[in-house]
Amino acid sequence: MPGLAEPARGHVQPPEAPSACVCPPAVRGLRVVGYLPGGCVAGLDCTAPLLVVCRVCDGRLVWPCRAHRASRCVPCSEQYRRLLVRIAESRSATAHRGHGSFLTLTAPGEREHSRWVPGRPGGGGPCGCRVGDLAEWNAAAGQAWNRLRLGLSRLCAFEYFRVVEVQKRGALHLHVLMWSAEPLRRDQIQRIALAAGFGCQADLTPLSPRRHAHYAAKYATKATDQRGAAPWAVDVVNTRTGEVTRGRAPARYRTWSSSRQWGLTVREVRAANRAALEKSRLWRAAGAAVDQPPGSADAQGLIPVAGEPRRAGPRRRWSWHGRERRGCRRVADRVLRRTGGTGAGHRSACSGRRGCSLVGGAWLTGEEGAGC
Repeated sequence: MPGLAEPARGHVQPPEAPSACVCPPAVRGLRVVGYLPGGCVAGLDCTAPLLVVCRVCDGRLVWPCRAHRASRCVPCSEQYRRLLVRIAESRSATAHRGHGSFLTLTAPGEREHSRWVPGRPGGGGPCGCRVGDLAEWNAAAGQAWNRLRLGLSRLCAFEYFRVVEVQKRGALHLHVLMWSAEPLRRDQIQRIALAAGFGCQADLTPLSPRRHAHYAAKYATKATDQRGAAPWAVDVVNTRTGEVTRGRAPARYRTWSSSRQWGLTVREVRAANRAALEKSRLWRAAGAAVDQPPGSADAQGLIPVAGEPRRAGPRRRWSWHGRERRGCRRVADRVLRRTGGTGAGHRSACSGRRGCSLVGGAWLTGEEGAGC
């Protein structure tokens, strides 16, 4: 986890404290102690959870580590990949998105080669794009990407979602999902990419939003574990003499980035996830209240859930193949229409998917049996 030194698992001593924090969220003073000794916790999909202590009540909480690297935590890395898929697909769901393209950019070659031309064996003659020191080129790849964005903006307005892949030779390889106001041509992209400092192999294909979103998210997640495989040049300062020399360090590239108007952000996706979890919790609480005895106040619809009043009146139920569930008039009407109002053969009519309440040809609902 960035900014958190990983402690030895056997040396974290959790303080003596209650089992949970009882403070309201507004007054909590939470402090991350380190990784929880023993690893996994029941009910938490994380292999390296964090131990968090409240400074107010000394209560203890357990948080998922939210690691992006699969080598650190596979479940959290998979959640991060799914989050990137949602962000990459978000622009495709908007109106007036324009022309979709999938762009692939590579680093220049390290030896003499022919210019890459799609569909032409042997290429288009000698190419002058060469890289001398791959570590220097990787460190300057961000500047090359900025020059390419500037060149594309002179052609037309566009939005992008960019991810980084590390090739076997250690060069950074870019995959870009783009929506542009005008259709782009491969010869235009290749010319701008060469001028920006990329190699001649600049491929441009029509965008398949779902397939390319999953493809890009896979490599963005994979690149978080490959920073040691990419050579990276940095300035090294001699603190004694003040001399500045070029040295090597673990790569510091961003695994993905997007334009401001692309679509969803990480904050928005996580806020939507929290809202969905809260809604699911309320639904479970409401479902548990259904199991109250018929004469109880909750069964009469008089007890509110989470401050929202319920509609008064008895709860109606129906039986589907031996299970009690809440009824649905639309399913019942569909079954009756298909069976001519008799309900015969209701199992085949509703396919057992959403459940029907016709048992033995009789419509059973509520306490009166008069329909839901």
